Amino acid sequence: MSKFEGYKNGLFYWIPLLLAGLFLLLSIRVGLSENPPPRKQANALYTPQLMQFAIGNAKNHEWAKAIQTRIVERAKPWRECSDDELWQAMFGPAITRTWMVWSDGICPQCKKDVKMYNWIIDIWNQPFKVRCPHCQALFPKNDFGKFYRSGLDGRGVFDPQKADRSLLFNEEHPNPNDALYSFGVDDGEGYVDGEKRWRFIGYYLVAGQWRQKVMGGLRSLSQAYVSTGNLVYAHKAGILLDRVADLYPDFDFKSQGLVYERGGHQGYVTVWHDACEEARELAQAYDRVFEAMREDKELVSCLAQKADQYKMENKKSSFAEIQANIEDNILRHTLAHRERIESNFPRTPAALATIETVLEWPNNRDRVIELLSGILSDSLKEDGLTGEKGLSGYTTIFPRSFAEIITLFDRLDPNLLPDLYKKFPDLYKTYRFYVDTWCLEKFYPRIGDCGWFGSESPIYCGVSFAKPAQDPEPSMFGFLWRMYELTRDPAFVQVLYKANGLSTEGLPHDLCADNPQKFQERAQKVINDVGTVVSPGDVRFEEWGLSILRSGKNELRRAAWLDHDAGGRHSHQDGLNLGLFAKGMDLLPDFGYPPVGYGGWSAPKAVWYTRTAAHDAVVVDGKNQSPGKGKTTLWGAGKKFDVVRVSAPEIIKGEVYERTIAKVDISERDFYLLDLFDVKGGQEHAFFLSSNFAKVETQGLKLETPIDYGHETQTRNFLADLKPSRGWSVDWNLEDRSGAEPVKTNVHLRYTSLTPNAEAALGECWIDFSNTFGGKEEWIPRLMIRRQSVSETLSSHFIGVLEPYENESNIKEISNPSENAVIVALADGRRQGFLFSHEAKSKSITAGDFNLESDADFCFSSQRENRIEHIAISNGQYARGGKTAIKLKRQNPFVEIEFQNGKAMILSGNAGEVESVVVEGKAIPIATP
Repeated sequence: MSKFEGYKNGLFYWIPLLLAGLFLLLSIRVGLSENPPPRKQANALYTPQLMQFAIGNAKNHEWAKAIQTRIVERAKPWRECSDDELWQAMFGPAITRTWMVWSDGICPQCKKDVKMYNWIIDIWNQPFKVRCPHCQALFPKNDFGKFYRSGLDGRGVFDPQKADRSLLFNEEHPNPNDALYSFGVDDGEGYVDGEKRWRFIGYYLVAGQWRQKVMGGLRSLSQAYVSTGNLVYAHKAGILLDRVADLYPDFDFKSQGLVYERGGHQGYVTVWHDACEEARELAQAYDRVFEAMREDKELVSCLAQKADQYKMENKKSSFAEIQANIEDNILRHTLAHRERIESNFPRTPAALATIETVLEWPNNRDRVIELLSGILSDSLKEDGLTGEKGLSGYTTIFPRSFAEIITLFDRLDPNLLPDLYKKFPDLYKTYRFYVDTWCLEKFYPRIGDCGWFGSESPIYCGVSFAKPAQDPEPSMFGFLWRMYELTRDPAFVQVLYKANGLSTEGLPHDLCADNPQKFQERAQKVINDVGTVVSPGDVRFEEWGLSILRSGKNELRRAAWLDHDAGGRHSHQDGLNLGLFAKGMDLLPDFGYPPVGYGGWSAPKAVWYTRTAAHDAVVVDGKNQSPGKGKTTLWGAGKKFDVVRVSAPEIIKGEVYERTIAKVDISERDFYLLDLFDVKGGQEHAFFLSSNFAKVETQGLKLETPIDYGHETQTRNFLADLKPSRGWSVDWNLEDRSGAEPVKTNVHLRYTSLTPNAEAALGECWIDFSNTFGGKEEWIPRLMIRRQSVSETLSSHFIGVLEPYENESNIKEISNPSENAVIVALADGRRQGFLFSHEAKSKSITAGDFNLESDADFCFSSQRENRIEHIAISNGQYARGGKTAIKLKRQNPFVEIEFQNGKAMILSGNAGEVESVVVEGKAIPIATP
């Protein structure tokens, strides 16, 4: 279930839309008797040629035969239904329809939690029943089917006033004197016990009768016709389509339906987001079988008989009248009531474009291009995306929606996609974004409403792959190949190849593909040339608001990510939240999609997931962040050292809110992060951090004082050391819970704090560890470092080192010789120093035989025996240390140098910007690898 989103406010927005809809509706009404609108002439999206490709591929290729077999098997239950059974499957709007039995409910029999969509429905064997997943009890306890049939009126539609209420009793306890006589009985408006109400039938109508039986039947039957050419499927799909059309205009979910036990949500039979998809699917089902229906005399005879039996205004005595019923009452009615299918952008314009294409293609080609161009004009706003958050969830709606609709039209006109790409070249960014944000080929940053705690993404998320294919729809494997043809970026072939199990077998998984063998050969050639590993480097998306620092190869890859902003659709208050993937695990997992199964989006446990305190960031005065976008003020994408700094003071309404992350590679296997978080504003700063499931140990802390953070957070049991010495640490010994059973690992994550004048506390925070909407509650360790001021505006400098390691730490000691310097002593004898400042002025470290001086905004040096081996200068012009001096021609954004065989190797940055490198008083050669 998507989060309910409010519609745009203001008369200037709505008046033109309402007038246009009224005009279209009136034209349809008038057209029925005087001037009918132009009628569909032929299949548009599903041409006879495509059907021949499907039949031919099934005959010649095993993979295609398997697709066809799955489609036919899925359609079998509806094929075996009589025409009368299919006609009766559609129901009217008299019963309150609901999106869930009870969103935060229990089973009335066993009393166990059955939240959201966890009730089980079997439309064929147990009609008008839902089953508890725990005790297996069926509800309602009365025979609702018999009650329903007793209430059918002269139109064949249920009228509760006509139904026989003597049938409303528990069939397992039919004696009126039995205490359970009325237990579990539902008359359509739910079973009521005190203040509790279970809407078994209202939910069944949405999730079972409509979604599975009616829409599932239309989808399965029409796809089976395209896949086989067997006319019986088209005939039965025609029966369902026409009956849906009889009743469709009567449905208005806003006044008839409930979501989270509340009304007011737009829609038709179902709520707005599903109504949008269903409107599109109804149009596609109609297009698939249109030409077969037109020649089906038995269809006309059957429907004419029903029209006469139920005294319908439309007599259905010809196909033209059936066509008018479907096109006017479903397709054109939807066009006139866009508000009922207004969904997550661009699902609604995609649905409308599909409907208009089905009705008028090819006469409206210019109009379709206009609609598709409109989608792109409104979508490519932030690094090729709409800016909506939920990176692996809601953010994917635009790229997936556009890919799905354009592949349909690509079948009709192969020039359409190239023409649009020439006009909108940022479309490349759209699909490249999901290459560049894919980390370790296993994870995506969980930013906004998406995923769940510790969840993985082993497949590219920019499109939705179907493997094995279940239908004759265009393939996303084929779409990515088209993107490769347009951009020549082999990453698109690599991700489709990986999604296919590192094989070309069965590609492109498109039953209607023309020459699939050629596709496979061309894809294999690209893979032979470039290999299979998808390895993007460091990336920064300034518009969307995300930076990722990467290094390592194959199973040793790692990535740290920093979220730049807070606010926006489906966002959390998570500005400057930090994430870390390494050792094959999500080491700083975001909690993910809010668990709305505990009472909806406004319930405390759902709201908790969106709060700043639920993220690895700093909370000021216990408040959530305000909407705002950070600005990158430091960026260095190196080979062995990377750094990013993002400043976002507006999101706390303060003077400073800035985080710097520096990643240092110790070896091919190991690395660590320096984490600097500067905050100025307010009077309480609370830095939070948690890892995955783990056993936690501390060093240098005396956690003896109970404290309560409060602020409406789902946290508990904090014990604090109110005055710890610098250099204390927390070590998470991690568990892997990606399988069925928890597995202890030798992977650790250690956080060492150098923050001055701060209390340290370790407690727990609440999460729901499930991939549904609630039901698997856990408490995980949560670190808080807090600073407070009684009267003055507080300024804090949170300094920490994060080190993932296996078995033993690679770090011997961490020290903080001054407020703008950190030294890390490694176990292998190297000492690594960091200089940092908000001002480009000279600063220095001197600690024993280690020394470093620079004017840079950020400088890193790795030394052994007082000799620099590796150095990086960010936003500076010089650095000196260990008898080595580097001078640049001007202040430079980033230069990384490694000393090898008497040469200064410029690993990153422009070698031409280096004026001199002097070691022990002598200039040495400058080179590039």
